[in-house]
Amino acid sequence: MATDCAAKWISSVAYDRTKFANAFAEAFGSSPQYNAGSLPGTFTLLGMIEKDRQITDLRWAAYMLATILWETTSPTSVSRPAKNRKGVALKDKQGKPVMVKAVRWQVTMAPVTEVGHGKGRKYHEPAKIKLLADGSARITEHDGDQFTIKPGGKVVPMTKTAKMGAKDAAVASDVYVKDDGVEQAFYGRGYVQLTWWSNYAKAGVALSRGLDLLLDPELVKTPEIAFALMSYGMRSGQIFANGHMLDDYISGDDCDYEGARAMVNGSDHSKEIADIARKFEAVLLKSRNDAAAPPIDVKAMP
Repeated sequence: MATDCAAKWISSVAYDRTKFANAFAEAFGSSPQYNAGSLPGTFTLLGMIEKDRQITDLRWAAYMLATILWETTSPTSVSRPAKNRKGVALKDKQGKPVMVKAVRWQVTMAPVTEVGHGKGRKYHEPAKIKLLADGSARITEHDGDQFTIKPGGKVVPMTKTAKMGAKDAAVASDVYVKDDGVEQAFYGRGYVQLTWWSNYAKAGVALSRGLDLLLDPELVKTPEIAFALMSYGMRSGQIFANGHMLDDYISGDDCDYEGARAMVNGSDHSKEIADIARKFEAVLLKSRNDAAAPPIDVKAMP
């Protein structure tokens, strides 16, 4: 955690919602992906950022919001009036407008499910989960490989040749078919996409929820869990973050929004996300309610 950040960047415990909404609309309103309906989800995130005392740098919050905006922009089916080449609206025999379906990419700022559910990847096929009497769980993959996972998150192969992942679209093995565990799918979910059953298990343990997320992966789509997972991963470098932490890129006078993309997906769209982060940084600075909160002694925080 950064402890030397300048006072300007100390993350507030209070942001003025009206100021935030106005600044947010000003910063993002010209984008065709912007949807005012995403503001409630953004306010939910803002509330969780305010409560998360581990987010000590306003720029951390800006980068998290930018990542969420990018990752939760998803295709939405909309209907629109059909027009001829001259731009005149078409009508049917009853004089009603002819409507056509179109796909529009829109921001949701809410936990999402991976498009295609990881089709073609080795985590796409479901696995069966069996909770055992000692609190551990047995995992049986589609190809018959089996593992146990301890309450503390340690994964132990049940056979020496067991390897995580199964070939997509292959016929299920007899071991899998006969297993009495509960079938679950571990494709991407959340504000950032959590994939693989082993990561669901590790995430649950890290968030002090034991094996809850392994037993019920849909929990990752609840805002509180999705946010806690993202905050923990980006601050610690664990689970999805590939060993990279916010503090590696944003600390004191240093701010590398582009490099911070390594926490989630290499350098994929790093420039676009960095631009979004700069906009959120400005929005947060404009809406920070310093008068409503006492100064934060960062060094005294746990």
